[in-house]
Amino acid sequence: MPRARSRHQPAPTGKRAKSPMPAERLQKLLAQSGIASRRRAEELVAAGRVTVNGAPATLGQRADPALDRVAVDGKPIRAGAPLLHMAVHKPRGLLSSTRDERGRRSVLSLVAPEMTTDGARLWPAGRLDADSEGLMLLTNDGAWANRVLHPRYGLEREYAALVHPAPSAAALGQLRSGVELDDGPARILGVRAAPPPDEVGREPDELGTWLRVRIGEGRKREVRRLFAAIGYDVGRLVRIRLGPLALDGLAVGEWRTLSGAEVVALSGADAALEGAPAKRRSGPRLAVAIDGPSGAGKSTVGHALAVRVGANFVDTGLMYRALTLAALEEDLDPDDGPALGRLARQSRIHVRRPRRDQVDRFETVLLGQRDVTQLVRTPRIDRLVSAVSRHAEVRDAMVAVQRATARRGDTVMVGRDIGTVVLPEAAPKVYLTASTMVRAQRRAAEMDRPDRANEYLEEIERRDAADSGRAVAPLRRAPGALVLDTGELSVEESVDRIVASLTRAPARPARARRARASPRRTPA
Repeated sequence: MPRARSRHQPAPTGKRAKSPMPAERLQKLLAQSGIASRRRAEELVAAGRVTVNGAPATLGQRADPALDRVAVDGKPIRAGAPLLHMAVHKPRGLLSSTRDERGRRSVLSLVAPEMTTDGARLWPAGRLDADSEGLMLLTNDGAWANRVLHPRYGLEREYAALVHPAPSAAALGQLRSGVELDDGPARILGVRAAPPPDEVGREPDELGTWLRVRIGEGRKREVRRLFAAIGYDVGRLVRIRLGPLALDGLAVGEWRTLSGAEVVALSGADAALEGAPAKRRSGPRLAVAIDGPSGAGKSTVGHALAVRVGANFVDTGLMYRALTLAALEEDLDPDDGPALGRLARQSRIHVRRPRRDQVDRFETVLLGQRDVTQLVRTPRIDRLVSAVSRHAEVRDAMVAVQRATARRGDTVMVGRDIGTVVLPEAAPKVYLTASTMVRAQRRAAEMDRPDRANEYLEEIERRDAADSGRAVAPLRRAPGALVLDTGELSVEESVDRIVASLTRAPARPARARRARASPRRTPA
C-alpha cells in the first residue's frame, strides 16, 4: 500500500496535485503569515533566507501553501496566523525597527509579550525616527499595511511640531505652495498655530511655536526637511493622527488594539487590498455635497475634508471648465445650448488624483487623454464658464458623469448645485459662503495681483448674479445644509465642523493599556 504524502511535501515532478487554493507570490504569503511586510519579505527572498520545498526562492516566485513547504531561515511559515492591528504612542528614543545591531530598544518592546505568544510576529507599519514621537501602527498584516501606507492612497498625517523661530505667514504659504526637496517636490496640506493635544507631554523650557501640520504622504523625515528647506528648525515632532485615527487618550508608552471599524477605515473602505477582489461594503457610501459661490473656498475645504476622511475629491467646476475649453477649441457659440450639449455627451472628461510631483493642484482634470488642469485656469475660461454651464443640455450630460463618479466610492464633491441637483441624497450638505470683498481679496492673492482686487470684485459679483439667476440648476442653498462662513473660519475649523456633522460616527476606540517592557530588552 503506497504511503500517503504529507501536505507539506512537494508534489512529484511532472504532475502537481490539485489544490483549491491558487498559488500566490511569496512576498504576499509571507505577509499574510505575519513574517514581514511585503517590502521586507522581498528583502528576505533576495538575501536567500526563504526556501520553497528546500530550494532557494527567487523574487516573483509563486507558491501554494497547501502543497509547497515555504520556510524562512529553515523554519516553516505558519499559514493563518492571527492578524493583529495595534496603535502605540511611541516615546522619543525608541526605534521603529524590529531589530538593531547596537541593541537599542524598539517600539515593539512596549507591547505586552502575551500578544504574540500564538506565533504572530509584529512589525511597525511605517516609521518615526528615533527623535520623533507619537502615533504608530504595529501589525503582522502585510496587505493591510501596504494599503494604509502606500503613497498612492494619500493617507493624511497630522503632526504637532515645535518650530523655532516662529514662521512667518509668507513662510507657511511657501510650504503650502510646495518646495523642492532632494527626493522631489513636496508641500504641506495645511498648517495652523495650536498647542499639542493633552496626550503630549510639555516641557518647561520649550523654545519655539507649536504648529499643527498636515501632510499627505510619509517620506523620510519629511516634515523636518520641509521646514529646514525654508530655514526653520523642528525641535519636537509628534504624530497625532493617521487618517481617521488619532491619539485619543493614548498616553506616552501606551498601546491598544484597533477595532474592526478602525482597521477598515484606515485601509480605505472602498478600495480593495492590492491583489484581492473588490468587496461590496455593507453600509452606504459617504457622499458630502459642498456648494457655494465662486471664491468661497470650496476646493480648499473640500480637498482637506476628503483627505481627512479618506474619500475621493471631485471638483465639478473643473469639469465644466474642461468642457468650456473644448467648446473654445471647437469654436462653438457659448449661446448654442444644443451644440454644447452634444459636445458634453461626446467629450470624455474625468478627474483623478494628481501625481506626487504635481504639488500645484488638488486634482487633475483630463479631456480625453490630455491633462488640461493648467489650461482651464485662465481668465478667458473664467469669463465663459458660466455661459457654457447654464444650458440644460450641458447640465444634464455633466450631471450624469458626476453621479457616476460619486458611485465609485466615498466622495466629497464641490460645485454650485451638488446638494440640490447632483447628489440630493448626500449627507451632510454644506454651503460655504464669504463676503464678495473677502472672495475678491483671495482671488487677488491667488493671482498675485493685489492691484486688481476691485476688478476681481466686479467679476465675482457678475459671476454670482449669473450663477444664482440662471434658469437651470441655479446656485441655491440646499434645505438643511450646514452653512459655514469661510471669511470667519479657517480651513481646519471648517473641516472640523463638517466632520462633526457626519452621520457616520467613528467607532469607539478600545481601552488603552500601559506598556509593559520586557526585562530582556535593553532600556532606552
